[in-house]
Amino acid sequence: MRQHPVRSKKYKWIALSCVGLLLLMVGIAGVSFVRLRTNVQTDTLNLGSAQNANLEDGPLDILVVGSDTRSGSNSNYGDENDAASGARADVIMLVQISQDHQNVSVLSFPRDLIVDIPACKAQDGTEYAEAKDTQINESLSHGGPGCTVATISSITGVNIDHFMLVDFNAVKALSNVIGGVDVCVTQAIDDSYSGLNIPAGNSSVQGEQALAFLRSRHGFGDGSDTSRIAAQQSFLASMFRKVKAEGTLSNPSQLMNIAEAVTQNVTVDQGLTNPATLVDLGTMVSDIDLSQIVFATVPHEPYTYNENKLQISDSAQAIFEKLRQDQSLRVEAEPSTSASPAASASETAQELLLSAPVEVLNGSGSIQQGKHVASLLEQEKFTNVTAQNDTSSYASSAVIYPEGYEQEAKKIADKLGITEARVSTSYAAITVLVGEDFKDGDAVAQKESKIAGEAQGQTADQVKCQQSFQY
Repeated sequence: MRQHPVRSKKYKWIALSCVGLLLLMVGIAGVSFVRLRTNVQTDTLNLGSAQNANLEDGPLDILVVGSDTRSGSNSNYGDENDAASGARADVIMLVQISQDHQNVSVLSFPRDLIVDIPACKAQDGTEYAEAKDTQINESLSHGGPGCTVATISSITGVNIDHFMLVDFNAVKALSNVIGGVDVCVTQAIDDSYSGLNIPAGNSSVQGEQALAFLRSRHGFGDGSDTSRIAAQQSFLASMFRKVKAEGTLSNPSQLMNIAEAVTQNVTVDQGLTNPATLVDLGTMVSDIDLSQIVFATVPHEPYTYNENKLQISDSAQAIFEKLRQDQSLRVEAEPSTSASPAASASETAQELLLSAPVEVLNGSGSIQQGKHVASLLEQEKFTNVTAQNDTSSYASSAVIYPEGYEQEAKKIADKLGITEARVSTSYAAITVLVGEDFKDGDAVAQKESKIAGEAQGQTADQVKCQQSFQY
């Protein structure tokens, strides 16, 4: 079905394609497919010129796309102008299931990425010329999801076997069927744009609140799309932990309920309606360990000509090569030690601002650990360090820093063995979040999982509390 071109609008809400991802991950083998096949709408797989791999040829690559359409049953999420504006691909996740069925990689592409969209030809014969330096979510308006497939295939060099396109209602239906998803935020969020209203700490969200959690970009991190993606990844990880712990993967009745709830809001390529393909998917992923399911965001940097947009950075090529070679994005790091690394030549040359304010927020559950971490930083000659116990708990430790303090933040992260360090405009000081992985000692000493290309993300077994701010 043809999607009409639209122009970008600020504050356009989005849907999350976790619905399609869950259907892929849990599988629905062993249930009746007759009604499911009649529920699902289909569209052309690839509207570009690239050829796609066969299902049995190497890893299985599936593009899961979230549509922001406001037409039909989604009309409550906007006005008449929104309903008439068409749909855009505001969530894009490339899912790769390895050929040996031991690993799953889920690579997210921020909606603000500026890329080249290849020439595409829609089902009705309409031709769309190549669009250089265009925001990636506009690809859906160049003939349909098959052009988003062509765009991601062109960027990554990965042949894509299938796609799933989902909308708002599928997210609500799924979260209701599984009885809610546990999420965690460091501060209360009351976001009038998405409708998200949850307290600090742990909550269970479903229906409208689950959808709002996935759409909100005004309460997480620095308010950017990449912060929202991190929240989406933690939601997905929590969801998979729940369905696996509750035995959903081996419960045909529950799987049928999930499939019935969402397939009326899903569009797929014709190959994905084949019952044999769905059985294969269920077989592929049913025994994969949660630690081998990796969520990552494609490495990026500010766009050269507009700092409010993004472009893919050179380090992304390492991730694309991993996917092309059917390799996991997970990279095992050596255990950290408490030894402070020698200052690099670049750090010495830049004369680190050791007087920069550093705030230690202790959410480890160990009441004295915050003061201990502060003393470790003072030993490193940081002269403006404060510590306090936070009312929230953090699953994992992190260093968050304002722009311009990258070297200082790196020095702190290296000293403490913390693997996650990120910039955020919502933090005025370098902030050390002391998590449950750092209850004692001088460093986070346990073995951590890293992601190829230094990408941000997590594995499905990791429990993360999202950094948030009151909005």
